[in-house]
Amino acid sequence: MSAEGDAPRASRAWEPLRILVVDDFAPFRESLCSFFQDYDTLTVVGVAVDGEAAVEMAFQLLPHIIVMDVKMPRISGIEATRRIKRFLPGVHIIGISTQDDTCIKESMKAVGSSHFVTKECAHTLPDVIARITGPPITKDPFVEGAT
Repeated sequence: MSAEGDAPRASRAWEPLRILVVDDFAPFRESLCSFFQDYDTLTVVGVAVDGEAAVEMAFQLLPHIIVMDVKMPRISGIEATRRIKRFLPGVHIIGISTQDDTCIKESMKAVGSSHFVTKECAHTLPDVIARITGPPITKDPFVEGAT
């Protein structure tokens, strides 16, 4: 962690972006982790099943990106985002939900999320991450179908 409490900066030429995936629905969480494996510039460093675990893991793992479900048990994604951003202002948090609701989007933005996508549009996450972080997100050239 830097002196300002930011998430560590990736040296994109040498180190992939570190991602923490947070979702209480195991099939979605697992499919998202599997999806990210196809990208050589992304690596999933951890998974959390609720907001409380997300906060703990964010402080331990110092990811660059957190994909955060909004509605979860114990602590919501909104509250977890607020807590994480207070101490790790440099981490990018992307809110994700099955609901495309303006109130949810505004709540996530108000607590510091970088972006919001619906779970239906999860396939756009590499493009969203690229827009947030700068350099393009590339597929592993050894993955079938990669261009």
